[in-house]
Amino acid sequence: MFQRIRQGWQLTKKAWNVVRSNPRLAKLPLTGGVLALIAAVVLAGPGLLLSASDSDAARGMGYALIAAGAYAASFLIIYYNVILAAAANDALNGREPDLEAAKSMARNRIPMIAGWALVSVLVSLLLSVLRDRGGLPGRIAASLGAAVWGLVTFLVIPVLALEGIGPIAAIKRSGALVRQHWGQQVTGNFVIGGISTIATILGAVIAVGGVALISGGSAAGVGFGAVLVLVGLVLAIAAAVFGGATRGVFGVALYHFVAEHRAVGPFSSQDLASAARAR
Repeated sequence: MFQRIRQGWQLTKKAWNVVRSNPRLAKLPLTGGVLALIAAVVLAGPGLLLSASDSDAARGMGYALIAAGAYAASFLIIYYNVILAAAANDALNGREPDLEAAKSMARNRIPMIAGWALVSVLVSLLLSVLRDRGGLPGRIAASLGAAVWGLVTFLVIPVLALEGIGPIAAIKRSGALVRQHWGQQVTGNFVIGGISTIATILGAVIAVGGVALISGGSAAGVGFGAVLVLVGLVLAIAAAVFGGATRGVFGVALYHFVAEHRAVGPFSSQDLASAARAR
C-alpha cells in the first residue's frame, strides 16, 4: 500500500512538473470549470425554481432546463479537457504546446465530444437515481458502479483527443487499454485525486469558518472572515486546477505507455511498469 502511494506521488510530481513548465496548461481546466459553472447557473438555476412550481408545464420546463444545464456543463468540461490532452501531448513529446492547434482539433471533435458528454450525463443520472431510490443496496451498487465507470473510462479523453473516434468506441478502447495496465491508473489517479480532495475539503472548511466569523457581526470578525473566505476559495480553485491539469497530463502519458508501449516526457517506462507491478 505505502509503496503504491510513493509510486503514485512520484507520478503525480512528474505530471505537475510538466504543468509548471507549461503554465498555460493549467488555464484550460480552470476555463472549462468556470464556463461550466456559468452554464449550470444560467440554465439549471431557473430550472430548479420552475421545478418547484405547482404547474405541470412549469415543472416540465424546469426539469428540461436542469437537464440542459447539466449537459452544457459536462460538454464544456470535456471540451476543455480534450484541448488539455492535445496540448499536453505536445509538451510530453518535447514540443511547445500549440493551444490554437489544440483548440482547432477539439472543434473538429465536437460531435464526438457531444456524444461523450451525453453518455456521461446519462450514466451520472442513472447512478444518482440508483443511489437515491435503491436504498442501501442501491447506494452500494451506485458506489461500485461509479468506481468501475471511472476506472474503465479514465483514458476516454486522451482517446478522443488523439484517436478521434466516437464515444462508444472510445469507451471500449479506454476499457481495453486500462485492463492491460490498470495498476498505473489506480496508483497515479489515487494520489492525484487524494491531494485534490484534501485541498478542496481544507479550502471548504476555511471558507465555512470565514462565513461563521462574518455572521458574528463584529468588525474584526467580518474582516478576518472575509479573508478566510477568500483564502478558502483560492485553495479550492487551486486544488481543482491542480487535479484537472495533473490528471490530464498523467492520462496522456499513460495512454502512450499502454497504447504505444513508449514513455513520454519525464515519465520512464520503469516508473509506469513498477506501478503496474504494485497491483
